[in-house]
Amino acid sequence: MTALSPLDKLMPRGYVRQMLCFPSTSAEVSHTLKTGLARVLADVPYLLAGIITSEDRKHVSLSECYQTLEDLYSEQDISDAIDYVVIKQHHFPPSSFAGPGIIPTDTQPPFPNPTPVFRTKLSLVKGGLILCVAVHHCTTDITGFGALLKLWASHCRTGASAAAGFDPAWLNRKALLERPDTSNRPTPASIPELLHVKGPDELTKIAALASQPSDPTTGVFFFPQKTLQALKHAVNKHIASWGNGGWVSSSDILTALLWSAVLSAESDPMSDRKGSNTIGFPVNFRSRFNPPLPPDYLGTAFIMTTATASRDDLISLSFHAGSSNDDEPLDSASISKLADIASIIRASLHSIDEERVRNVLLYLDGASGDHPPITLGPRHDGVSIVSWADQNIYGLDWGDIVGTCDAVRLPKLMYKRYPIVLPRVPANPAGDEGLEVIVSFDRQVFDKFRQSWPMRRFSTLRYYS
Repeated sequence: MTALSPLDKLMPRGYVRQMLCFPSTSAEVSHTLKTGLARVLADVPYLLAGIITSEDRKHVSLSECYQTLEDLYSEQDISDAIDYVVIKQHHFPPSSFAGPGIIPTDTQPPFPNPTPVFRTKLSLVKGGLILCVAVHHCTTDITGFGALLKLWASHCRTGASAAAGFDPAWLNRKALLERPDTSNRPTPASIPELLHVKGPDELTKIAALASQPSDPTTGVFFFPQKTLQALKHAVNKHIASWGNGGWVSSSDILTALLWSAVLSAESDPMSDRKGSNTIGFPVNFRSRFNPPLPPDYLGTAFIMTTATASRDDLISLSFHAGSSNDDEPLDSASISKLADIASIIRASLHSIDEERVRNVLLYLDGASGDHPPITLGPRHDGVSIVSWADQNIYGLDWGDIVGTCDAVRLPKLMYKRYPIVLPRVPANPAGDEGLEVIVSFDRQVFDKFRQSWPMRRFSTLRYYS
């Protein structure tokens, strides 16, 4: 039976969940999806298991398999309530997925114990379908989630494991610790810098946020790829003038823009801008091991890192010298600030190597049962930005019956959520190549966020509610 890795056990005790929208109206779609999922279970049997939480809630483990395909897969027909053509015209608004029964049972609090590893629900709507897929976060990260979808799509398309390309190495959690020379390495004596124990002040802040009543506004913004590419060209041209061979990606630039917009939206206009701000974000380390982990490794393989930038640079970037013309060329000061912030993010990403990750894994593996609760990542100021951009959902071919995905969404969020960059939207007849970002803030903060210069200048608000 597959055991959870020490890193798996640090994950949130909830679900990675996505709504996948398809235009298929085939009468065979349910049979195809269910048959394909049965083949996935033959490859990945622990999807039939559950996550067991200890009575003191300090520990989690994976149970034996106790479920059947019928427990994992369910469906409903709500074609009288949702019209696929209509929601597509409105860019698949998150409120469309808040209807009864679209989210599978047992995947929202309060959770049963054991909590199912996997649940999926097919909702047939007029002119298409919505497939909600939920996988427990203690068994995977967003890359592993994408690998499961890739496997499922391939089985729907071919019905053969060989064609699906499944490799049992994807399941090997021991691969995180069984590295060359690991047996001779001592467990770090002190907690590594990529981990921390929440202090009383941090716990108090978390408890206060959780107890606040909230009815936030959820919004989806779109950043065209051509806009991000043009910005990347301008910023890297400036960085080239530094003469150090540095560069940044469009993802680094997008993170910098979102960070600036968030900080300005949550800051008091009269507050002191002195000092710095620290952000947290995940780094997939599969390719950073030697030899690398399989790209489709199904367990958790990311580390949280941080970046620290000037608070004044971050906030002032969102006000862009007070310009009333968002279409005018970027001035050199704005390009310089953006280059500085994006370069700091790039340097933080580059700093995550196998040595630092192995120290984390060895420490977690050797930690005693009475160790204070460990949190992934160094301390930061509360803002975190997550990217699912590389999750290639739109590129998956689910076969003639199911087709290809039109949109990836989350339902309207009932809590505050810092930006999540959704899977990259490829070039299509509508010319919509680019990145979508979903956020959830209280209305006042949301309005300030959407009106900040980075969001006005570089994105389009597709939906909010």
